Amino acid sequence: MKAQCLTGFDRHTSKEVRFFIIVNRKQEFSKDLSLVADGLLLGACLWISYQLRTSGIIVFDGFLEIPPFSHSYWMMGVIIPIAPLLLDLQGFYDNPLTQRYESYFLKIGKASLWLFLILGVASIFGKLEIPSRSVLILFLSFSPLLLVLRIWVTKNLFLIPFENGKFSEPSAIVGLTEDIDNFVEGLNPSESEILQIARHFDLNTLDAETIKKNIRSFAPERVIFVSPQSSLNADLPFEFESEGLEIWVLAQNITGLGGFPTITSTGKNRALVFRRSAGDFWYSFTKRLLDIIGSLVGIVIFLPVGLLIAAAIKLTSPGPVIFRQVRNGKRGRRFTILKFRSMGVNAPELHEKLAEKNEMKGPAFKIAKDPRVTPVGEFIRRTSLDELPQLFNVLWGEMSIVGPRPLPDYETEKIETGAHRRRLSVRPGLTCLWQIRGRNAISNFDEWVQLDIEYIDNATLGLDLWIIIQTIPAVLFRKGAH
Repeated sequence: MKAQCLTGFDRHTSKEVRFFIIVNRKQEFSKDLSLVADGLLLGACLWISYQLRTSGIIVFDGFLEIPPFSHSYWMMGVIIPIAPLLLDLQGFYDNPLTQRYESYFLKIGKASLWLFLILGVASIFGKLEIPSRSVLILFLSFSPLLLVLRIWVTKNLFLIPFENGKFSEPSAIVGLTEDIDNFVEGLNPSESEILQIARHFDLNTLDAETIKKNIRSFAPERVIFVSPQSSLNADLPFEFESEGLEIWVLAQNITGLGGFPTITSTGKNRALVFRRSAGDFWYSFTKRLLDIIGSLVGIVIFLPVGLLIAAAIKLTSPGPVIFRQVRNGKRGRRFTILKFRSMGVNAPELHEKLAEKNEMKGPAFKIAKDPRVTPVGEFIRRTSLDELPQLFNVLWGEMSIVGPRPLPDYETEKIETGAHRRRLSVRPGLTCLWQIRGRNAISNFDEWVQLDIEYIDNATLGLDLWIIIQTIPAVLFRKGAH
């Protein structure tokens, strides 16, 4: 019987096998459009602020003339891509139907503080000119109003009419009573609005032929089968699909998998692919591009410091300046990490003798006062300057600026828990949440891994930027470093 095929995934399974695949895609597409629109809107806001200032309508300072707008191009280059990411990091784009306007203003205020800080840092270290403070003040004053106005227009032109059914694509749901209730109760408000479930058909009370007639009369956009294992479905999914209806089949036998599902074709078969990370091409591409640029800039800026450290190491202790060690990168691939040597040359031989003094619960090895550390090594470890050569690992693609810290090969081999090995699912980095939330003050490997998994599950360019900014005070004030 065809109904039995619904418990697995064969050639009859529709393109929309699980409801959240399309729901998530629609939400992500809508969010991407909002990010792009708000970036362009904020760029326009800066230009409008400049025009208001040059027209003399609003003047905050005593200068009659200010430099041409071309002097503000660098600010446009920062504001357009970064400001929407900062808003996203504050949750500005979450739950657009239910979020209150005062919440929007609060999140805009927090994002504005970060944007102001970034512009200030870029101006100081990049020796860039802020042409007019009054233009910046006007921008920071008008941009919240324009953003909330954009939200109001979006809600009234699209979201509220959609909620009232004007642009909706109604759905019908077919299944056993318990499965229908569980499915509907599990939807969040946004998913409920997207699906617009208007008819429920209970397999316990209606036969397949009656359901077929009612659905044809109702003419929904999609039919969701939430009890695919039931023989009472008969041939309904296949008949409706052949009629051109969008069919969603709930795959109950894999609901325990928590990855991001996508569908791919291999030969004559169709398969669901689950990834624990979203696998966003543009995020990966942009992240790698920023890694290359960031590592090159870092190498140039810190070259004088690196030469001084190298000289200090060479003059104060015998042995090589650079310490090389095999560590595990993405998927456990081995690579040689580079660090300024902070220990004596006999450090590997002493490791076994110090194992009993390990202060980290788990496979990782950490002790507060390591006798193997040299005087120069103690300083560069506390200031994280020993990590500078890893900029070359980032440039070569073995590491990233932001990502879980790579462990030595012998420590990785001790990791047996599958959840712990998830930290190997992404490229390791120079800094991550562990560095800014305690570092060596965290004495339990489980807590360390949970921070890494939190990053992996929520990785965005905005989060990467936030971690990099937070790393600066963590390093300067030596938070948790030893």
